Amino acid sequence: MPTLLGARYQVIAVLGVGGFGQTYLAEDMHHADRVQCVVKQFKPTSQDPRFLETARRLFDTEVATLRRLGQHPQIPDFLNFFEDAGEFYLVQEYIDGIALSYEFATCGKLNEIQAIAILQDVLTVLEFVHSNQVIHRDIKPGNLIRRRSDNQIVLIDFGAVKEIQTQLNAQLQESSGQTNFTVGIGTRGYSPSEQLAGQPRFCSDIYGLGVTMIQAVTGLHPTQLPVDPDTGELIWRDYANLSPGFAAILDQMVRYHFSQRFQSTQDVLLALQELSTATIDRTHIPVNRRRLRSMFQRPFTQVNPSKQATFLRMQPKTRLDGVPKRRSRRFIPTACHLALVSLAITGLVIGCRQLGWLEVPELAVYDRLVRWRPAAGLDSRLLIVEISEQDLQTLQRPTPSDRDVARVIETLAQYQPSVIGLDLLRELPQEPGRAELLQQLQSSNVVAIFKLGQDGVEIPAPPGVPIDRIGFSDVVVDGDGVIRRNLMFATTATGSFSSFAVQLALNYLGKQGITPRNSAAYPDLMQLGETVFFPLDPHAGGYHQVDAGGYQILLDYQAPTSPAPVIAFTDILKGQFDPVLIEDKIVLIGTTAASSKDVFTTPYSAGRAADHMPGVMLHAQMVSQLLRTVLDARPLFRFVPDWAELLWIAAWAAIGSSMALWLRHPIAVSIGTAVVISLCVGVSGLLFISYIWMPVIAPGVAVILASVVIISLRSNP
Repeated sequence: MPTLLGARYQVIAVLGVGGFGQTYLAEDMHHADRVQCVVKQFKPTSQDPRFLETARRLFDTEVATLRRLGQHPQIPDFLNFFEDAGEFYLVQEYIDGIALSYEFATCGKLNEIQAIAILQDVLTVLEFVHSNQVIHRDIKPGNLIRRRSDNQIVLIDFGAVKEIQTQLNAQLQESSGQTNFTVGIGTRGYSPSEQLAGQPRFCSDIYGLGVTMIQAVTGLHPTQLPVDPDTGELIWRDYANLSPGFAAILDQMVRYHFSQRFQSTQDVLLALQELSTATIDRTHIPVNRRRLRSMFQRPFTQVNPSKQATFLRMQPKTRLDGVPKRRSRRFIPTACHLALVSLAITGLVIGCRQLGWLEVPELAVYDRLVRWRPAAGLDSRLLIVEISEQDLQTLQRPTPSDRDVARVIETLAQYQPSVIGLDLLRELPQEPGRAELLQQLQSSNVVAIFKLGQDGVEIPAPPGVPIDRIGFSDVVVDGDGVIRRNLMFATTATGSFSSFAVQLALNYLGKQGITPRNSAAYPDLMQLGETVFFPLDPHAGGYHQVDAGGYQILLDYQAPTSPAPVIAFTDILKGQFDPVLIEDKIVLIGTTAASSKDVFTTPYSAGRAADHMPGVMLHAQMVSQLLRTVLDARPLFRFVPDWAELLWIAAWAAIGSSMALWLRHPIAVSIGTAVVISLCVGVSGLLFISYIWMPVIAPGVAVILASVVIISLRSNP
């Protein structure tokens, strides 16, 4: 840890560490009172002069923004900005107080009055931030500090360094011609889907604040709250005791789609104001007195019932001038009309699909199909050594020491596993036992992990481990936060890398004489054994222009929870295990403790079988898929070409229009439409079990629209 930054700021402690650099608590040696401040460091990923010049320009712009925002009394003052040895530093006021995350954890649930007070306080700050055309992007309890001096809530950590890093890496990526993934700034659970996809809006901050207040009134972290599998909405009301009005306000703040949320902080403040002044008696139904009075003042005449009946019988046959009225003829669609309707509806649905309007519901149906499939059971070729909360309590540490990890690897090696995978980031020492762990990592059958950044390695592997025995642990996340894809290889500005799962599988298969090679039929594709791995297409299945960079396949989950047998970390240390479970197996060591926050949302997360899946089990799912595909001849998911999907949608549109013409009556058509859609889902489900993903929502919409059009044509003269 450095002691003096910029020849001025004496470092006291490290507040945080990330891929961009570090954040320090320091004292200003040039200030008479040696006041404390926060110094944020940014380490450029390139020392190219043009890259550094761009970084300076971006920092100058960001400095002006932070200086302007710091004028608000509930935002830290911007104090200084300097460059030292090719690294950039931002200096801001240090806020002496307690984070709301600590308050929520120690004080329990807040009542409605306390929650509204905090909400109004933060909304006034956000209103100032948004008026300066700035999106915070990381609203969460940890970034809201209750200041000791005046008890006000202060908003910190605007993510300026992260935003600059993202822009610089994007520019470097564009100049080098590399393709990479969109990275959204934010924190899991508090960031909405559009922000995770790299497209934040002002209402994204409102979402983060709404989730924060739901955590305050429920006492639950957002990752612990269930999610509606069909709408993606948070299910939280049963865990809090609030008035219907305030609960409705929080619901609208955290709507899944940004168009359904409050669009500005002023809208939320106005809703809170109306809530405070509302005095509606719920036992009384209000009456529109003006409308009632106009009804009684309207003149009317009494009609003789017999004359009225005669007049009504006369109307269909005779006009007022006495000329007989012609009977209207209903339009009867022909086969040609049915074909035209089917083609028109197909074109409309394809257009909606190309615009991406159907992707979210298609992915929701995909998740349901995954949950419908029977689990394949445990893969006996794998073993997971889990570090659970109970293990951490036994070890009395937030993470196992390097010595404990080294002892576990050494114990496992005695029983001749095929390969050992360490799913723990160990670029920094976790004393005691650093030298012992590095020695164990030199074994030829041990694979370690690292993390990719936007450009190059963001968190490196432990020193001394060769490149052929490390794999990246990064995963690709869909816009709704669900893991549906298996990223096998990735290319960045610094080179091409294999995933952690691929490295484990290749080490295991290599000992059986199976090595990767280029396919003879498809020279650009990889083949293992008899299996050719066809990479995912941006329009595959229900996807629409998905980022298919690198080498991706659709992830085939082995089971809703663990795909392999599990042994506790401390059981290995104590020697309480069956050696048969280890011999010739792929052993993965990783954490399943909730405190590690290494958990992911899967298609099973919306069902009852499982919640979020730990990272080590997710990697085990990927390894198991590769082994089952190569050794058990289990197919990869297949996708039909675009023209076949067009015919698929057109066929269901023709079925829907024909059904509406044949049944005629609207009620019968409604029942028939439901039956046809159920048949479509059933056929798609059977294809899905056979590893063919066909769209379901698009043909379902085509059936409904075709039925409505045919009924409309028949009912009009």
